Amino acid sequence: MKLRLHIHRAYTGGWCADIDDDHDRQPDDPYWCVDRWPTLQDALAAGCQQLANLTTALQETNTLRRLSSYLEPAA
Repeated sequence: MKLRLHIHRAYTGGWCADIDDDHDRQPDDPYWCVDRWPTLQDALAAGCQQLANLTTALQETNTLRRLSSYLEPAA
């Protein structure tokens, strides 16, 4: 499984960060998501820490849950 961290500017200000994989390329159902980080550095640091946490969880359980547990397959 390849996870990727996506960071973008929030419409309301600040930064958003979410983690997705190649099975669902849309950010509507990530494995992790937090918005309104005050700086890009904060969003990046939090996302990297969460990637480390998800990697540990994946090694221990061999499965990860999405936020809504709904999978829309990639086309």
